Amino acid sequence: MLSAKSQYACLAMLQLAQDYASGETVQVRRIAERHGIPSTFLVQILHELKRAGLATSTRGAAGGYRLSRPPADITLADVVDVFETADEPAECAAAQSPWGPAMHEVCCELSRARHERLQSVTLAELHERSAEGAEAMFYI
Repeated sequence: MLSAKSQYACLAMLQLAQDYASGETVQVRRIAERHGIPSTFLVQILHELKRAGLATSTRGAAGGYRLSRPPADITLADVVDVFETADEPAECAAAQSPWGPAMHEVCCELSRARHERLQSVTLAELHERSAEGAEAMFYI
């Protein structure tokens, strides 16, 4: 499971991906309102994404944020790694148990598989997937 901070960061980056082609910046207020993210928390998240080189910002009344490179060049791992460590898990709580080493090995495998999956999905792909899902919806 991803932390709330990582999930909010992914939502914000997906919004920036949606607006990337227009070349315009997206205001924090718009992202916060559209996705139900507290503005003060979102500002901190976007600042960290900017510091990581994934987003850029413009000051002023017409200012906001935009992706630093095309959505097809940014993976979910790029975003999540800003907020969560991709390191191997620490020792298992069951380290004293005879099954501790085996449990630790499984935890490491899960961590690697999760990171590989996040690396395999770009913002562009996820945006396309969400657009396809919206088109498939129907209303009665």
